[in-house]
Amino acid sequence: MTRRFREHDVRQVTPLDGIWDFAFLGDVDPDTIDVSAIAFGDRMAVPGCFDATPAYAGQRGLTAYRTRLLFTDEALYRLVFDSVHHWCRIFVEGKPLGDHAGGFTQFTMDIVNHPVGEATLVVLVDNRMDYARCPLHLEYFDWYHFGGISRSVALHRMGDVWIDGLRIETEDIAARQIGVTVNYGATIVRGATPLTLTFDGQKILADAVDIVSPSGQKRYILHLPAAALWSPDAPNLHTLHVRLGDDDARERFGIRQVRVEGQAILVNGEPVRLLGVNRHEAHPQFGHALPDGLLVADVQQLRDLGCNFVRGSHYPQDARFLDLCDEAGLMVWCEATAWQQTAEHLTDPHYLSAQETNILEMVAVAANHPSVIMWGIQ
Repeated sequence: MTRRFREHDVRQVTPLDGIWDFAFLGDVDPDTIDVSAIAFGDRMAVPGCFDATPAYAGQRGLTAYRTRLLFTDEALYRLVFDSVHHWCRIFVEGKPLGDHAGGFTQFTMDIVNHPVGEATLVVLVDNRMDYARCPLHLEYFDWYHFGGISRSVALHRMGDVWIDGLRIETEDIAARQIGVTVNYGATIVRGATPLTLTFDGQKILADAVDIVSPSGQKRYILHLPAAALWSPDAPNLHTLHVRLGDDDARERFGIRQVRVEGQAILVNGEPVRLLGVNRHEAHPQFGHALPDGLLVADVQQLRDLGCNFVRGSHYPQDARFLDLCDEAGLMVWCEATAWQQTAEHLTDPHYLSAQETNILEMVAVAANHPSVIMWGIQ
């Protein structure tokens, strides 16, 4: 996805959005499909929802998407899918990488030691209601479940040491103190690897991380006396750029505190009255794959209504929309994918496992957005 800030300076990221080859396979079992024998006779936009297009409007079934990848060396590469509805299986050169169930959340698939050169990426995508494969999407929900690769896809070259994620938490608003957790991964033992933190363009910390295992994390407490607080009336934002060896990641965030006192919600100690609406991220022409213009229009309409709050009902919202809410000072209720679950659902280990994955993926994308003041499931 195209975020409202540059996420990487040195990491090689290849966007895969565009027109992919497409085939509608229909009511067939994905386990019976030979991906090398699929006849791709059509084209489909990525991101997009195939069942919102004229040729496949309202159809449910298994589909296949195809594009090409380029590997410039044999380093670890990572496919990043921002959302696929509702179930998918990923293949590179005919070899399965894995499955993912549940739309609206980002997930990744790693490609290890692939030969240099081009390769074929095929994604089987299924939008049928199938509780066994994807228990989070149910027929009775109060929105239409569009299918397809609904948000952006990119290929990341990870190298032998990389940043897996950044988590930024406000520790003390008066002292302008934040906690920064850097999660990292590695394919080789590197020993001392340089790490730097840059806040709003100014380098504020230099360290060396002793990388002795395939994964780990470092946590830092930073005091930022010149930082401005984020609030609905003054939505001040800052950027943190982390460089670890030959990899980097940038995150935008706001310093603010949210707490509850009695029946009052306080932001930075000040009570706020929530004035807003429920928002579905869907459109009859685009399905769940809203273009930038519609996201901007939604924020404009919220402002015109006098809103300071929006509920993302009933699933995780696109990070591009959260970026706009960060900037506009719109507070957000961020929800996991659900609607009026029964006691049977809430006691079914299969459902609960899928819901836990959905929640973890939602939080991983949305946690650093200062606009997100509450989490929910309904």
